[in-house]
Amino acid sequence: MNWDDPAERARLIERVGAAEYARQFEAHRIASTVATVNGHGIRPIATRFGRLFMVGTTGRAFSTLAEAETFAATVKP
Repeated sequence: MNWDDPAERARLIERVGAAEYARQFEAHRIASTVATVNGHGIRPIATRFGRLFMVGTTGRAFSTLAEAETFAATVKP
């Protein structure tokens, strides 16, 4: 499953339903976490801008892991 592909994600949710999709996506988030800072899991994501590091559920992503870690250290968990 390519979680960075919106079409694949749409097919999955149609196939398994919302609850199972949410369970699988949460498992993916946990498995792809490369660092945890201040309670925020940081994971790489593929975007139209290239690979970025997403900080938890903040909606913010950075081009380097160091930038993501610095940001995560300043945001309440």
